[in-house]
Amino acid sequence: MKIFEDQKIIAGFSEAFDGDLSFYNMSSERAAEIWQNLPVVRENAMTWPTYGHQVHQDRVFQVTEDTPLFLTEKTDGLITNLADRPIGVFSADCLPLLIWCDRAVAAVHAGWRSACMNIATRAVERFSDLFQVEPADLKTLIGPCIGQCCLEMGDEVYQQFVEADPVWQKFFKKNGKWHLDLRGLNRWQLLQAGVPETGITDFDFCTYCSEKQFFSFRRQRQRNGSMFSFIVRRSR
Repeated sequence: MKIFEDQKIIAGFSEAFDGDLSFYNMSSERAAEIWQNLPVVRENAMTWPTYGHQVHQDRVFQVTEDTPLFLTEKTDGLITNLADRPIGVFSADCLPLLIWCDRAVAAVHAGWRSACMNIATRAVERFSDLFQVEPADLKTLIGPCIGQCCLEMGDEVYQQFVEADPVWQKFFKKNGKWHLDLRGLNRWQLLQAGVPETGITDFDFCTYCSEKQFFSFRRQRQRNGSMFSFIVRRSR
C-alpha cells in the first residue's frame, strides 16, 4: 500500500499485494477483518471507512455525523470535515483522487465517464460551497489508473468528450482507436478549477501495464479484485 502523510492527513492507495479490497462484495465480518489487518489501519487505530455505491456519475456526497457507516448513497465522491472518519473509493482502472485541506478531505472515483462530467471540478467546488475553502488551499493526490497507453476508446466516446468541452480533445491520441489520457485530463481539470500545480502529487502508474502490482478490469476482462483508496484527517 502506498501511504502519504501530511501533518494530520493520512492517505493511501492499496495495491494487489494488499489483496482484494472490494468490501462491497463481502460479508461485513470479512470486510472488517481485512480492513483491520492492514498495517496502516492497525498503527493508526482507524475506524471502518465510509464509501458509496459508485455509479460513474459526478455526485460528491457530504459525510456528516448522521451518515451511516454502511452508506447506500449512489455517489462517486465523498467529502467530509469530520476528524477520524476515513472515506474512500474503489478502483480497478478508474482514477482515484484524494483531496484535502486543513479542515476537510475528499475521495473521488474519477473514471472516464465521471471525468467527462468534470467530477474533479465538482469536488473542488464542494470544498468551497460546504466549507468556504479556496481552491488554492487544496492539495491533491492522483492515484494509479489505466494509462493512455492502454485506455482505448471508440469514436462515440471521443465525441462525448469533445461535445462536453472541445479543449479536451488534446487528451486523446489516435492509434487505430482513440487513447485517452485520463490522468492528464483530471490533472488539467484540477488546475483549471484553481488547485495549484505545487499542490498536486501524482502516483504515475498504469494499472493495466503493472500486472503484478494492480488489479485491472480491462486487462482481466472481468472484476477479479479492487483497490481501495482512502483518506482521513486525524484529530491529533
